[in-house]
Amino acid sequence: MSQERAVADGLTATALPKPLDLGNGLVAASFGADGSWLSIGAPHPVHGFVEMSGAPRFDESWRGDPAAARRYRGWLTEDRYAFLRLELPDEEVSGCRAGVDEEGRPVWRRTGRGWSCSVTAWAPPDRQAIVQRYVIEAAPGVRAALRFSGRLDRCALAEITEVNPPQPLEVHPEVDLHGSELAVHAKELATHALVAVDAPAGRWVTDPDGGTEWETEAGAGASGPVEITVTVSLEPPAWPGGPHRGATVTAPRIAQDDQVGGLDRIATGALRYILGCTALDVGGGDRTILTDHRLLPLSWTRDAYYQALLLLCAAPDDVAVTDVVQAHLRWLWGRGRAPGTPWMRSHLPDGRPKDLAIQADQQLYPMLELADYRRVTGRWPVPPGDGGTEPAVRWGELIAEVWRDLPRQGEDGLLAGAENPADDPSELPFALSTQILYWHTAAQLAPWSTELGLDALHLARTAQDLRTAVPLAFTCEGPFGPQWAYETDGAGHHRLYHDANDLPTAFAPKWGFCSDVDDRWAATMRFAFSEHNSGYVSGLHGGLGSAHTPGTWTLGDAQELAVAETTGDKARAASVLDRIERVAGVDGLLPETYDADTGSWLARHWFAWPAAVFGILYFGITGG
Repeated sequence: MSQERAVADGLTATALPKPLDLGNGLVAASFGADGSWLSIGAPHPVHGFVEMSGAPRFDESWRGDPAAARRYRGWLTEDRYAFLRLELPDEEVSGCRAGVDEEGRPVWRRTGRGWSCSVTAWAPPDRQAIVQRYVIEAAPGVRAALRFSGRLDRCALAEITEVNPPQPLEVHPEVDLHGSELAVHAKELATHALVAVDAPAGRWVTDPDGGTEWETEAGAGASGPVEITVTVSLEPPAWPGGPHRGATVTAPRIAQDDQVGGLDRIATGALRYILGCTALDVGGGDRTILTDHRLLPLSWTRDAYYQALLLLCAAPDDVAVTDVVQAHLRWLWGRGRAPGTPWMRSHLPDGRPKDLAIQADQQLYPMLELADYRRVTGRWPVPPGDGGTEPAVRWGELIAEVWRDLPRQGEDGLLAGAENPADDPSELPFALSTQILYWHTAAQLAPWSTELGLDALHLARTAQDLRTAVPLAFTCEGPFGPQWAYETDGAGHHRLYHDANDLPTAFAPKWGFCSDVDDRWAATMRFAFSEHNSGYVSGLHGGLGSAHTPGTWTLGDAQELAVAETTGDKARAASVLDRIERVAGVDGLLPETYDADTGSWLARHWFAWPAAVFGILYFGITGG
């Protein structure tokens, strides 16, 4: 796809629902509607994640205030807070268009009185840098100016349901100008950034107002259009354990099939975003997988699992892609987990826990990811450590340790948790989706029990017992007949609710936990998408939501699509696909939530999980 075609198929700047993103597994950047640089960021071995941006600092007094956190997140999407912008006179803002070409590169087309400008950005392989090129055709006398107003800082981590806020950190970056290069150094972060300009003429100067700019003649000359190339690099300190190895992985191409309601575009966008911006190299052959690269560059085992599964689904025979999952498993079971301790709610890119809350389901996803890797690739990944032990033996030891420490309670051995998968406090200790996930994990590990030396865990019998125990413990009367409760205490008390975060319940028939025509599952899902469920949102674009954040959740839409596919309801599936295609960004990515009446994005403009789940549904695989 040419740049012109990509821009023509894109959106006007005013209609763009989210910034466009670009990364190469080492650094990740975001661009505004006119191509302005909003951020460039990278994992940091001490401070989690650092970025250069023009956004205001997050006021520490806003911690614990969801409205303030959402307001700040909104600022991060706005062009007015760009750290670098190309300014041209008398721009026709309504005519600015943005799109993504077939290689996943963001492209823009800008016009104004006497000029037009084509913009392309790309990520050089295996460099901690992003490049953007402007090609300007202009009448004589038209001048262009690059204006810089950025700073280096630690990512704010503006969480809605925060448990352990980061300690305040004062950063005072310094800017130095050296001809064509602008350098920013933050000694508190031991991090350096460089903005290098390649243009026919000009240099960085300080303007009378104290700002920094590069001005040059943009008018057409004998040599034709003027080209300005900007390279922004970001260099945090070196990671322990060795240099980056094989960081850049090209997203696999998938068939573009118009018969699947746009899921091919969403799957493609998710793959590019994961491999470029969330599955980031942290040295020593390890990769973290973050929930996003701007708002919350943290790792939840839950979010990371579905991203890793999409990589396995999309390219099971592409070693470069499956090696990303291998590198994540090494990180997850190595730096991402201290021996003898559970995984916490979230972890920093270097593996340290961030939010010190324990969720039962997040102890299961790492084991499930490992089983999926073995099933898809036919081999065990290289385990963390010195590698002196046979991989299957070492993985068996690690799994056994986690399995023995699972929070089982009651005579049925169900898993209890103080927080549910929405990161909210549990009202009753046992969550339905966690028990279904528990069964699924046991069932997926069971075929490798002897190979792993885990026969003493009786995984197959555990799975069989859970398939019997869960319906008994969770069945209660609902508005559409007997159904499964959202939570129970195992002593006859039940909570009727269903949340967009609880994918395992919707996936239960696809995974094989119950049949496609199981009456209790059907009643549970009917309840979930009805006014009887407080998690349901009504409206023209209504659907399943969450108490966590208002609006229709795209994860809820993914659940509805799974239910429609399971029940053979083609009209319902088509309706979900039509709605999600309308909501999706030009790059195929999805928000956390959108307005139930208008379809406009409400929360988390950066969020890898929903598009990853739709990508998995595109491939017809959910891990079973």
